[in-house]
Amino acid sequence: MKNLYSLCTALFVFAVSTSAFAQTGGIKGIITDAETGETLIGATVLITGTSFGTATGIDGDYEIDNIRPGEYSVRITYIGFETVLLTAIKVEAGEFTELNYKLKPKVLTSGEEIVVIGERPIFDVEKSTTSSTISRKDIEAAPVRKVEDAVSLQSGVIKDPTGLYIKGGRAYETGYVVDGVSAQDPLAGTGFGLDLGANSFSNIEVITGGVGAEYGDVTSGVVSVKTRNGGDNYEGSFSHKRDNFGSNVMDHQANYFQDVYELSIGGPGILAEKILPKLGLDLPGKITFYATAQVALEDGYTKLSADQIQSSIVGSDFWSPRQGNRWNGMMKLTYNIKPGVRLQAAYQRSLTINQNTRMLQITGADTQVQPGFQFAFSNGFLDNANTYTHDSNLSYLKWTQTLSTSSFYEVQVSRLFTQLRADANGRNWRPDIVDGEFDPESIVTFPGDEFEGTGDFTYILAGPGYFNNGGIATLWHDHFAEEITVRSSYTKLFGGQENQLVIGIESKFNDYQWIDITRPWIGAPIRIDENTVSETFRVGENFDAWRVKPKRGALFITDKIRYNGLIANIGGRFEYWAPGRYVDERVEEALDPDVFSTIPTFVAEEYQKDSKEILGLRYKFIFLPKINVSFPVRENQVLFFNYGHSARIPHPSFVYAGLDPFFQDQSDLPSLGNPNLNREVDISYEIGLRNQITSNDALNISAFWRDKYDFVTSQSIRVNDVDGRPVTKAFRINGDYARSRGVEISYLKRYQDLLRGQLSVTYSRAEGLSSTNDDNLSGISGSQNVGNNIETPLAWDRPFDVKGNVTFTHAREKGILDSPVLNNFQIFLSAVWRSGARYTPYERVGTERNPITGEENWRPIYEQVNDPAQRYSEVGPAWFYMDFNLQKWFTIGETRISTFLEISNFLNNKSAVVINPVTGEGYKNYPSNQSELVALRDDRSYDVPNGVRDPRYLDPTDNGLPNYENPANFLQQRHIVFGLSINF
Repeated sequence: MKNLYSLCTALFVFAVSTSAFAQTGGIKGIITDAETGETLIGATVLITGTSFGTATGIDGDYEIDNIRPGEYSVRITYIGFETVLLTAIKVEAGEFTELNYKLKPKVLTSGEEIVVIGERPIFDVEKSTTSSTISRKDIEAAPVRKVEDAVSLQSGVIKDPTGLYIKGGRAYETGYVVDGVSAQDPLAGTGFGLDLGANSFSNIEVITGGVGAEYGDVTSGVVSVKTRNGGDNYEGSFSHKRDNFGSNVMDHQANYFQDVYELSIGGPGILAEKILPKLGLDLPGKITFYATAQVALEDGYTKLSADQIQSSIVGSDFWSPRQGNRWNGMMKLTYNIKPGVRLQAAYQRSLTINQNTRMLQITGADTQVQPGFQFAFSNGFLDNANTYTHDSNLSYLKWTQTLSTSSFYEVQVSRLFTQLRADANGRNWRPDIVDGEFDPESIVTFPGDEFEGTGDFTYILAGPGYFNNGGIATLWHDHFAEEITVRSSYTKLFGGQENQLVIGIESKFNDYQWIDITRPWIGAPIRIDENTVSETFRVGENFDAWRVKPKRGALFITDKIRYNGLIANIGGRFEYWAPGRYVDERVEEALDPDVFSTIPTFVAEEYQKDSKEILGLRYKFIFLPKINVSFPVRENQVLFFNYGHSARIPHPSFVYAGLDPFFQDQSDLPSLGNPNLNREVDISYEIGLRNQITSNDALNISAFWRDKYDFVTSQSIRVNDVDGRPVTKAFRINGDYARSRGVEISYLKRYQDLLRGQLSVTYSRAEGLSSTNDDNLSGISGSQNVGNNIETPLAWDRPFDVKGNVTFTHAREKGILDSPVLNNFQIFLSAVWRSGARYTPYERVGTERNPITGEENWRPIYEQVNDPAQRYSEVGPAWFYMDFNLQKWFTIGETRISTFLEISNFLNNKSAVVINPVTGEGYKNYPSNQSELVALRDDRSYDVPNGVRDPRYLDPTDNGLPNYENPANFLQQRHIVFGLSINF
């Protein structure tokens, strides 16, 4: 019996092993030097997305077995040679696929340059970060004008009129990098700064999870742009797109009076290739250049514009012919001195002039999370509204040199300069003499509308609610920021490129100036009589001004390790920050009893305790660990996990406001900076599974969790003024907290060279204590923060986000049905369905008295619910819109001519951006006939909050703004653009 049992066991093992062998296959081959033909010993051959791999033997041969049948990508690496990825390699059951390859020698350069043989993989199955790369081909297919347009198509990203939000983070938390340099305006409070046109982009990488140690000052995602380089041949393009035939037709809703011009040209350097050789001078190596320019002009979808936008910075109306004006350009030189040695230089500049208040998100009403259209001025007085001018330029030099077959280094020196000004449409910051009314108001204009009262009384109805008295915008703001960055990194490969170590250092030298004034005419001289004017030392109702020179930087390190299919990126970032001598001197004054200081003593003591003095400046430090890991669980199925800490320096106005005792804000609740603020910190976790079903199908599933703490909020504080009187000020502290979590599912599909597309579904929640830095001011008293500590949804939270796009391209020898018309064309279609905007509900608390009879039978009274847990608890109607792009091209010689038809929101859906908090829907339009309006009084779907004018109830005391007429209440309507481009 024992022998029988042993025999049966042996037979079973043999049967299983035979079956297993029959169900698997293998890959084998020989790797040789393409130039000499010699076999390469020790070349690494890996099957991506699996734990299978080996090294070539003494004869350059290799063999990998026990592979499940299917399609795979094979990666071949060898020190001193190109890295190659061979795609769509088929493995059959019970067979070995022979795969030989001749590697070409190559000097190691920056970046992981991989030669792809076959069709490029639909995505990188091995990566441990959550990121997507938008190629030049994708940019050209979609109706993209600027960076935000391309980024918004990606999973985990939400774009609306208030900003761009990545995985629940605030708009300003996004890092924006151009060619390795931060291009973000550090003072504007937005996620972006330098505004380049889409014709400048080579590709855009959007990182929404697992941000690497090389990126600093970011607590959400990273948008990394690489600009285009010139090639060996001259090439260029010119395009013009427009939606009009020369004018803004108000009754044609798809006409925004938009014109977009783009010019690009590149190739070998004319100086080095043509001029110098004629003079007998030959430079070693090769120089190429690439230059772009873009001009985008429009009046916008609101179709309401000033007679003339003016800016006190540029001084000429040439730069602002329409309501929105974008000018940008780039010049880039690349000098390849010899293999492995390269020098790059670039200058990029953008100028934006418009009246969108979202250009500046850290001042005044800081931040109401709402569209930036200045509706109150829109009834004929936009020439008195705020005009915003943003002038940015970025220049850099970058040196790259290979030291050996396994190491190279980079050094980059850059300068970013941005200036932003908000003025009353080009007016001086304040009048020389106050000789009229400057505050914008809604007033009754002659002859007025009568309202019959009782007895012998006749009333005049109040003004229209719009500003109509000739008053001007109350904000005057100007800031500039200069940031000089020196950055260097060293990369070393070990073990046949299986271990990559990167060490880098970054130093930033900043120069910031900030001037912010509300109602600047307060304090301006007033003429008393012919010979006398008043004098005052006051500057505006609110005033803040400072100039500081902080320093910051970091040492970062990342070690990328490959082992049996596992890929681990382990690293960290050690950051330093010196608020600057301006703060250090104010703190020393606060600790001197004989010197007046606005800084409380306990804050000064804490600052010196929490910082360390080095070479005359006080520094704060933080270490941010980063771990990204991916490993295969089976063939073409990879589990990944990332964990990391990220930090961002608080907005400088929260640190420096009101610290100078000679420039004190005399308003009712002035701001006081806190020199001892800490960085805002984000701790993120993510786990996911990547499945490459076939070489043309991929499914990704991931879950993320982010904790955000030490975010800046406000509390009141009592300090003495210069006269010794106690005053209350708004003081910034690290007291806010938020978190976001969610699940993402995305599917990518490709069919031959005809079709490619993707679909993503995201469910997420973003909750916290407050949506803006000023939310807490309304609920505090004394010196304690007693605002509600209840986590509620944040204003930009959208629980569901479903988006997809598909691109169909037909460019073959013959057209569809052999028709030449149905050839050389491309169709792009995208769709977005998203949860609606969040709002805090209102509830009915009573009824107004009839202005004639005095009875309580008039307009319903609605007030915001008092329960703090109801803040942003409700979600408005879902958004849905689709965009369409058609391109058709033909070739004449070496010139390609393309025509375009772009339709945004082509179904013309109305998606509510601003919600009527009474009804939970978008604001409705009212009829113009008074009898029809009266008939709607019992229809509760037309009720509005009490601060909003309700035309159903004529009331001489109602001077509210008719918010229901605001065109910015909804996303843009259908927009039709047509155009032509010439590529040569």
